[in-house]
Amino acid sequence: MLKVDRKIIVSMHPIIEADEFYWDRGVWDKDLFGLLQKAAAIILPQTVERELYYLCKKVCPQVFPNYDLRFLWEGKIGDTLAFWTYGVKHPHTLVFPRVETLLGDHSQMDHPVPELLQYPFVMKGAHAGEGRQVWLIENETELEEKLQTLLHLELEGIRGFVIQEYLPALDKDLRVVVVGDQVHSYWRKAPTFLHNVVQGGEIDSASDKELQEVGREKVWEFCRRSGINLAAFDLVFPAADDEPFFLEINYTFGRTGLGGSERFYTLLHDAVNQWLQANL
Repeated sequence: MLKVDRKIIVSMHPIIEADEFYWDRGVWDKDLFGLLQKAAAIILPQTVERELYYLCKKVCPQVFPNYDLRFLWEGKIGDTLAFWTYGVKHPHTLVFPRVETLLGDHSQMDHPVPELLQYPFVMKGAHAGEGRQVWLIENETELEEKLQTLLHLELEGIRGFVIQEYLPALDKDLRVVVVGDQVHSYWRKAPTFLHNVVQGGEIDSASDKELQEVGREKVWEFCRRSGINLAAFDLVFPAADDEPFFLEINYTFGRTGLGGSERFYTLLHDAVNQWLQANL
C-alpha cells in the first residue's frame, strides 16, 4: 500500500491492508474520529453504514468506494431516481413511497392498477435484494397479496416500492460488475421470471459477446457520470433491441459469476491500489 508523508491510509475493509485498520462494526468513538481526521485515504467495506460513510467523507478527501449515489438514493426507488436523472434506458417505472399512495383513501382496492401499467407487471419492494420482494403480478389477487406483505413491512418501518413495466420473453439478464476501473460481465439464465443465481439461475460468460460489450460500455458511461466505482448492474436486452434496459444497481452482490470470493478480492485489491495511485 502507498504511504503519504504525515498522513496515513486507513482501512475498514478486512482484506485490505493499510497503515491503520479499524473494524467498521466496532464502536464509533472520539478515537476513531481522530484516526479518520489523520487519513489521506479511507477504504471502506461494502457493508458500511450510511452515517459512517458520510463521516469519512466529511473529514477525509479520499474515500473508496464512492457511495455518494448509493446513500443519496437508496434501494429500488433510488435506482429509479438515478436512472431518471442520468437519462439511461429502463422499463417504465412508477414509484410509490407507501402502499397508501396506490390505494388512496380506500381501504379496499377499487382500481388498484395505475392506468399507465396493466397486468402483468413487476412489483419490487424498496430495500430487498437477491430476488427477494421482486414479484411478477398477473392479476388482482396476486397484487392484493403482495400489498399485504408491503403493509406488514411498513409496520416495521420499511416503506416504499416500485411498479415496473414487464418485459416479456426474457430468459436471461446481463450482470455487469464494476470494480474500480475494471468492468466485467456475464449472463444469468433461467426459464423462470427470476434469474438470480441464489434463485437457481445459471451463469454464462461466453455467449453473445457483442451484447456483453454493449452492456459494459453503457454501464461504464453511467459510472463515469455518476461516480460509482464498485457495484453490479442488471441489464436486459428486449427482443429486437440492441440497446440494454437498466433494471437495478446492486452495491452488495454475489461473487460466483466473477469466479468466487478469492477472485473478487484480487480484483478489489488491484482496484484499490490503482485508485490510490491515481488519487494520492
